[in-house]
Amino acid sequence: MDNFSKKVLNYIQKNKMFPEGARVVVGFSGGGDSTALLTVLDALRPILKHELFAIHVNHLIRSEASEDEAFCRSFCKNLGVSFISKAVDIPLMAKEKSLTEEEAGRIARYEIFSAYAKEISADFIAVAHHQNDVAETLLMNLLRGSGLHGGASIRPVRDNIVRPLLCVTRREIEEYLKEREISFCTDKTNLESIHTRNFIRNEIIPELEENINVRAVEHLCAAAISFDKADEFIKDVTKETYSKIVTFSEGRVFADIKDLLSEKEIIRENMVLLMFEELVKNRKDIGAVHVEAVLDLLKTNGGQASVDLPYGLCAKRTYEKLEIYKKGNQTNTNEPITVKPTIGEETQIVIPGLGRAKLSVFPYDKQKEVPTETYTKWLDYGRIQEVSFRTRRGDDHICISQGDAIHQKSLQKFMTDEKIPRDMRDLMVIIADGNNVLWVPGYRISASCKVSEATRYILEIKIDDGGMSNG
Repeated sequence: MDNFSKKVLNYIQKNKMFPEGARVVVGFSGGGDSTALLTVLDALRPILKHELFAIHVNHLIRSEASEDEAFCRSFCKNLGVSFISKAVDIPLMAKEKSLTEEEAGRIARYEIFSAYAKEISADFIAVAHHQNDVAETLLMNLLRGSGLHGGASIRPVRDNIVRPLLCVTRREIEEYLKEREISFCTDKTNLESIHTRNFIRNEIIPELEENINVRAVEHLCAAAISFDKADEFIKDVTKETYSKIVTFSEGRVFADIKDLLSEKEIIRENMVLLMFEELVKNRKDIGAVHVEAVLDLLKTNGGQASVDLPYGLCAKRTYEKLEIYKKGNQTNTNEPITVKPTIGEETQIVIPGLGRAKLSVFPYDKQKEVPTETYTKWLDYGRIQEVSFRTRRGDDHICISQGDAIHQKSLQKFMTDEKIPRDMRDLMVIIADGNNVLWVPGYRISASCKVSEATRYILEIKIDDGGMSNG
């Protein structure tokens, strides 16, 4: 067995890519990388006893596309490998989905590979990424300003995708094909240095290998693997911390600034990235510069500061809270929803921006303790005329206990004292009787309607499936 095949075999076995007898779909473009992949996997069949199924995707971009497909079909026939070809209009897909043709092609390929694997009950999909791909990706991401996560290596195994050639360089692949006089297709666009990756591939990497270190690609790969290990550890720690101090409600993610600042800087950075992911699952346009902009808010003095971010996101510091939200994603209750509860009856209503409210009136059993649950409040029914769920008004007030006395405080002053974010105040749903605020969910009930020894009937209000004001 030649050294190239031994290297690939050892890498497959070391990473437990697939067991003996597995059915493996191979993405086969006809280029040098995928040709080497299919050839070496075919050569290893007597040892690994796997079944191979090649699939070619015609992107309908290049004029030579039909020739590439014909080459792949003939190549597989000579090897005795099952072959299938699928065509997809990548230019049209890119236009419809506002993607680059490269992005659209990658998405389409993996969708087609997965569908074919499912169709033939294949266990794994093999693709031809190698060490130069890792090195190019690392340099490209670092130059674009990504952090540790962007520097992480391409994985040898991810779900059912395997990459047996990640142990070899492009130079080794070319030597392998040359020694065996194996022909392959050449995509002329890869030779043009007009795109970032092509420029790194054709100009920067050769310069590094020739003038700095002939093993530059291998060393870059080793660094990427180290970055990947560190990134995984940091992500695990971050997720554990995130679950403790970050909350999500109504399209807004909140974190206590004091809690954030108590963490190491690298954890804070990754916490912010997770907050982004809570709102935007594909955050490829979020870079280190955006994370830094959000963290700079934590250093500001005073009540409020904000910064606009990609995807229509906004990060805002309000007193002791950091929140990130999608602008225009707030819910408002402009029209009040008014209920006149009746003794012995239960009323259920859905309040936009708050949740499902259940109201019931029943005799007060003084043997029972007043509930302290966040979402359940008991009010003195005898002191209430009607219950309105609405947003605030200019003349609203709430009664506050101060010692043995009860004082009225304007709702605006109350919200300022409670450090409720200014842009949230007009969106919050309050519960009122006229201009007397009975309950500000998430904060407190009015002292004017608290249960006392004189209470005869209880108005119980429960809020389930709560929104941003739930509390």
